[in-house]
Amino acid sequence: MGSVEREVLKRVRPSAAEDRKVLRAVEALVPLVVDAAAALDARIEPMLVGSVAKGTHLRDPDIDLFMLFPESTPVQQMRDLGLEIGKRVLGGEEHYAQHPYVRGTFNGFQVDLVPCFHIRDPRKKLSAVDRTPFHTEFVKAHMERDQHDQVRLLKRFMKGIGCYGAEAKVQGFSGYLCELLIIRFGTFERVLREASGWTKGVTLELPDHPGKEFPESLTFVDPVDCGRNVASAVSTDALRRFIFASRAYLARPDVKFFYPEERKKWQRARIAKAAGDRLANMTVVSFERLDLIDDVFYPQLRKSLASVTSLLKRNDFEVVGTTVFVEDEVALLVELSSIQLPRERAHRGPPVGSPNEREFRAKWDHAGLSEPYKEGGRWYVVIERKHVRADVLLKERISSLTLGKDVKNISSFRVESGDQLLARRYAGVLTHYLDERNPWER
Repeated sequence: MGSVEREVLKRVRPSAAEDRKVLRAVEALVPLVVDAAAALDARIEPMLVGSVAKGTHLRDPDIDLFMLFPESTPVQQMRDLGLEIGKRVLGGEEHYAQHPYVRGTFNGFQVDLVPCFHIRDPRKKLSAVDRTPFHTEFVKAHMERDQHDQVRLLKRFMKGIGCYGAEAKVQGFSGYLCELLIIRFGTFERVLREASGWTKGVTLELPDHPGKEFPESLTFVDPVDCGRNVASAVSTDALRRFIFASRAYLARPDVKFFYPEERKKWQRARIAKAAGDRLANMTVVSFERLDLIDDVFYPQLRKSLASVTSLLKRNDFEVVGTTVFVEDEVALLVELSSIQLPRERAHRGPPVGSPNEREFRAKWDHAGLSEPYKEGGRWYVVIERKHVRADVLLKERISSLTLGKDVKNISSFRVESGDQLLARRYAGVLTHYLDERNPWER
């Protein structure tokens, strides 16, 4: 283990006192959950899952406590009782992504109380989280004690390069995936050496736990359910970043890979200089951030951005790049090869000699900016574009696009472009888009 890894471990490995504190919190929490369940006449089995249960947690961990209901419990009853138990114990807030749970604080720790079914076969799950207890038990049974620190190094590395977390905001590597990578390859360094040679579409599995290939960018067959890809959430961008970061770190280890400097918003002059002439061809759709959890909000934002770019492409605008940026406001940025198109465009008609050429010629005779003409075996006519500027098109059509379920209910969208984007409100999204440095290069 190199000096950089030793230094990082000093910062991420919980002390004995910190471990005792979190375990005492769990010991105090469990009976409260059991009592709350009994008061509601609910049959549950509490189970500590996640990194604390597996001994792979970093400092200041969250506590994940599952409430296992009998398989015979109706789904809605399991959810209702689980949420009520969580509220009575934590007084926290309900959260919904694929599955409802309650999040709150207890003895200084963030706690998730999650209802699920006590299934016997992980391949026959009844809810989205029923496999999680099996994941916990598998890691505990197959990970060597000296590999816990290797997982901590890998998790902190993933956090530093911006690839940690399977949630919709990050689309990266889950904690469970990091643990499986260490079980598969043994050490943090070996994982990075293996990753340095990966390409999109690589498939991984543990010995004696084979499975099929999946269509995602990265496949790691779930050893507790061979029909599931643990790496399904990893986006192509996250995979590429991890591969590149692995190569860069092995070539020159640095603490910055684990703890990069925070990116600060650029000032107006730096943004203007970095953007140059490109700024004139950028446009941003912005609106207030909605009070939704990230796993619900980010898919809606990506859907909204896809709808925006689709509209622009249908109207002949060439999209060069896009990004989504979220603070108090959301900014959907689109860079175009040109924000303005010529007034005229060639409208393609039917092949010469086809049955409907007569109809085309009759429709456009004296109706376009030119008379119908032949080119390359087809009929064409020059017509006037309805929209020559992308920002004007977006202002007119944004509210009618197929946006995210909650985004479409927003009453006010702002569409601005060019020098308008030098306003301070856009410093975050412009810095995010124009600063091409990796986190460890800042």
